[in-house]
Amino acid sequence: MSMSFIIACESGKRKIAEILLKNNEVDVTYTDEKGRTALHYAAHRGYLDIVKALVEAGADLDYEDHNGETPLFFSCLQKQKQTAMFLLEKCSRTDIRDHQGNSLLHLAARTSQAEVLQELLKTGSNADQENNEAETPLMFAAYSRNKEVLLQLLNIGVNVNAADKQGNTSLFYAVKSGSNAALSLLLENGAEVNQANHAGETPLLLACHQNNNMLVKLLVEFGADITVSSNNGLSPIWYACNHNQKEIVNLFIQQGIDINYSKPLSGNDDSMNSYLDWVQTANNLANESNFSLNENYQYGGESLLHVAVKKGHLSLVKLLLENGAAVNIQDESGNTALHYGAANGKKDIVKTLLENGADIAAVNVKEQKAIDYSNIKGFNEITALLLSFGPKDTNVDTGSSINTKKQDLLDLKDLLDAGILTPAEFEIEKQKILQG
Repeated sequence: MSMSFIIACESGKRKIAEILLKNNEVDVTYTDEKGRTALHYAAHRGYLDIVKALVEAGADLDYEDHNGETPLFFSCLQKQKQTAMFLLEKCSRTDIRDHQGNSLLHLAARTSQAEVLQELLKTGSNADQENNEAETPLMFAAYSRNKEVLLQLLNIGVNVNAADKQGNTSLFYAVKSGSNAALSLLLENGAEVNQANHAGETPLLLACHQNNNMLVKLLVEFGADITVSSNNGLSPIWYACNHNQKEIVNLFIQQGIDINYSKPLSGNDDSMNSYLDWVQTANNLANESNFSLNENYQYGGESLLHVAVKKGHLSLVKLLLENGAAVNIQDESGNTALHYGAANGKKDIVKTLLENGADIAAVNVKEQKAIDYSNIKGFNEITALLLSFGPKDTNVDTGSSINTKKQDLLDLKDLLDAGILTPAEFEIEKQKILQG
């Protein structure tokens, strides 16, 4: 009948379990196929009176199932506080760990059981112990968003900057949870705001990724670095610009970031020239588009304004210009924001740039103007707009001449595909057509 008792406890049939126990039809040492005793299941359900009776009948307080979990572990897992406190009172082992390396402290922190955690700390349990992923109870507490549990651990001096196997500290866990209170507590207790994980990511970059303005503001107030980049080149300011996070960008501006902050020059001329060829033909200039090379081009000299224009974020473009962004700043290819606006077919952005003094005569390293991009891609409305802001005698092919140039390029491509022209000859002839 011991199996019947276990089934009764497991399925929540308390009355049947009580009758079986009262009639002495329970073997307290019996285990099921998972290695669990009746005490495991009674503790799991929080049946305190049955737990007491089983303990009095000689049940093993510290018997581990096949996953290394004891009745006390079960009661903590299900937040059965009264059962857990009773088992602690009866001196159940507190140094146990499951097969994932989680201790009772990990469990209490993860499930926000402040009273149980306090009793465990009284037994001398190591509050900085790590599980198999090097996660500490403090990390679990930060993620669970429980201020009381966090304070208990911080007040006894746990290592606030311990990192898991990915290099994430408790700050990362607080940011992931979206808890302003947890993040604030950690920062006030010495958490290193700029400590990066193994991917080079910082808590601020993660907060930007989550578009959480409150957390971003708090991290910046505690000195978070706005410009530090991850291993793949992402930094908070670039991420915010790329994803049109206007409020966050505005916060960074208020914190004193250089409005003309630009990426360092790449010094890779071959990649830069390939990039310019791609700009001429691409339908979308966003950073996530399909421009790829044998080695990644780092968009040398790219400014915040360049990024906003490429992504087509008009409101962000206006914000940057209102705060003094240099409208004619050039990246290492010589392209200005106007070049990218014209190449991207963004008439509203082109108009905004022109109204803010964009130079239609600016040329890149291939001697191309913004109007050359709009001509090649057939953005006739943008071409007309650029002409309306230029000298009245500007000699630019429009209308039928644009169509003629496009047809000449297509004919030239056919000759290349047919093997009549070599790639080098194709490039020479293409430049002749583009330059009129």
